Amino acid sequence: MKNSMTIRALAAAALLASSAGLAQAQGVRASDAAIAAAKAEGGFMLYASISEAQIKALLNGFEKDYGIKGDFLRLVSTPLIQRFSAANDGNSNDADAFLDSSPQVFELHPEWFVKLDAKEVPNVARWPARWVSATSVTVQTSGSVVQFNTDLVKEADIPKSWGDLADPKWKGKILLTDPRISDTYLGWVDMLEKRYGASFIQKLGAQDIKLTQSGASGAQLVAAGSSHVNFPAYSSFSAPLIEKKAPISYRVMEDPVLASQTSLAAVAKAPHPKTARLFLDWVLSENAVKALCAALPVSTPGDETGKLGCVALTNPQPLPWQTTPERRAQLLKLLGL
Repeated sequence: MKNSMTIRALAAAALLASSAGLAQAQGVRASDAAIAAAKAEGGFMLYASISEAQIKALLNGFEKDYGIKGDFLRLVSTPLIQRFSAANDGNSNDADAFLDSSPQVFELHPEWFVKLDAKEVPNVARWPARWVSATSVTVQTSGSVVQFNTDLVKEADIPKSWGDLADPKWKGKILLTDPRISDTYLGWVDMLEKRYGASFIQKLGAQDIKLTQSGASGAQLVAAGSSHVNFPAYSSFSAPLIEKKAPISYRVMEDPVLASQTSLAAVAKAPHPKTARLFLDWVLSENAVKALCAALPVSTPGDETGKLGCVALTNPQPLPWQTTPERRAQLLKLLGL
């Protein structure tokens, strides 16, 4: 009898532990009180610099789970920050949550955002700690890729590591995304110089490279056959063309695996503060992770192994966004720019 009771107790404990583990994996649903408080506010506004497809996927998923409809403003990072800064300083802010493809604004102006509290945002406790700051959470890690034309580049020649691109066989075939247009693109040069040395950057600059002003335009030119490869870029640039059966694909590069950070925070002066916290909490749930990665093939700390449909990334290193003027001049000179 005692053994039978022990077995039943162990089985019950195992079931409880399994259920707790499942809840941890899926994320914790907000309390009825938190949901009711958010619904009572009657609105929600998201400022974001990610793709419109991803924004709509998140807002639609949030509405489906909690019945709260949201609106959004989408701009590229710099004008988005400028718009938000002006409204915030002028006490005319209409943003409840801010989602940006650089950690810059969160690190430079933490006072603009709400400090994270696990009591109000319980799912923050299940997120990998390295991607959580005092006020923001990195919800997307976009791995740096090489985009290549599948008609022009043989499978055996597809580069695997950044070091492969200094091979003379790529001379005259490289379309480089101009590192002068973005702090994170310049950060990419910075990281590679630290990994391979100044001579590697010089070799890359001597590859008779052409320049493009964005990874999106790079994807179009590669798909059109104007260039064999384009980098640095992100999978989201070539994904729509791949869907249309254009001759383009991409590979996440190794040694090192580099990634830009897209981070989310609740705004301190949010018109709808309860909804802002609820949305932030929901974005850290399994449903939100699935929605984000279903919209575009991206990576996220919420699905590091790709089990939920995201692109797996092994130990990605965040791209730096701060480079001193002296370092910037040094790197661009090595590239011949």
